[in-house]
Parts: sequence; C-alpha cells; structure tokens
Amino acid sequence: MSEKKLDSGRRRFLTTALPMGTIACLGCKSLLAFPGSAGLPFVSGQESKFSQNPGMTTEEIFRFFYGMFVPALQFLAKDIGRERLVRNLTEASAEGGALMIASMAKDLPKRDMKTFAGMWENVLGMPPYNKALAYETAEKTENVYEMKVTQCLPAKIWAEMKAADLGYALECSGTDAMAKAFNPKMRSTSLKNIMKGDDVCLIRYELI
Repeated sequence: MSEKKLDSGRRRFLTTALPMGTIACLGCKSLLAFPGSAGLPFVSGQESKFSQNPGMTTEEIFRFFYGMFVPALQFLAKDIGRERLVRNLTEASAEGGALMIASMAKDLPKRDMKTFAGMWENVLGMPPYNKALAYETAEKTENVYEMKVTQCLPAKIWAEMKAADLGYALECSGTDAMAKAFNPKMRSTSLKNIMKGDDVCLIRYELI
C-alpha cells in the first residue's frame, strides 16, 4: 500500500474514531440546542445511567480522558513519525470540525457572524467547557468576532504530557475549516495560542 493511501486511511480513522477535540469528545449537551445536531452519533435522547453525574471534577474528567487518549497518540507518533502524525491530525481536525459545524448549523436560518458567535458562546457556556476555559470577547461586530481565551485546561494538560504540538493540531488547527463550513465567506486567524506557548489564545473570525 502506498504512503499516500496509508496517510489517507489514518486521517479517516482520526476523523471518525477519535474525538474532534474537546467539543466532540465529552458529549457537550449544548450541541443539542442546534437543529442539525440530531444526526450526530454521540447524541442520545434517552435518559439512562450514562447521563448521570459521574462525581468527578472538570479537571478529573479531562485528565481521565487525556490520560488514555494522549498516550495512544504518542504511540502513533513513534510508529509513523511525529511530523506525519501532526499532519494527519491537522487534516483530521479540519475535516472532522467542518462536518461537525455543518451538522450543527444545518437548519439555522442565518449564517451571519452574530449567529456564529452565539453558537460558540452557547457551546462554551455549557459544562464541561464553562469550567475548563476562561474567555472573553475581544471584539464583536457585524463582520468580526474575536475571542480571547485566558485559561485553557486542555492546553495545560497537553503541555504537561509534552504533547502540545499534537494538541494544537487536533484541537486548534481546524478553526478556519470550521468557519468556512459555517459560511464559505468566513475565515479564521489564530493570532495567539496557548498550545504554542503564548500567554493567551486570540482567535479572530471575519466575514469577508
């Protein structure tokens, strides 16, 4: 099998079998607020023991997940090479993120910046993200939404596990693809990022 086909297969695996960052991996209930979310594979309308409070803090939940997930990525990095894995994760992040946003926004009546900003603010205002991230709106106009993240628990854990480059590739690199999936006339620029060693994340969305 060619190297190109191997990379393509791994990317598909990362897109479908591995979580698309923290938004998808922990089953955020705020996804249910959007009409297109009903088709997402991790959404269930049935009340069961799976929906009960696990009795863990937000940090314990993230550490439990990353404690299993990140070592698997580290193993893959040794197996196929870190540079190739970063490339595959970056492609998976863009592909998986675009699919997720397209599903979330499927039935929304508008695809303007106000709706986009509201969608993200709804997601980040729900558990566990409201306890894992601290952010503020740096700018919000008809054509611009700029978000400043001052604290990020995932970035802290990725760094502690010496895998911030993998964390950035999987959880942060797909923002432009996600913006374009919401509206092809939108773009996203990462001005600063904690995963890359900056003191804050500064993410700017523009409608052009």
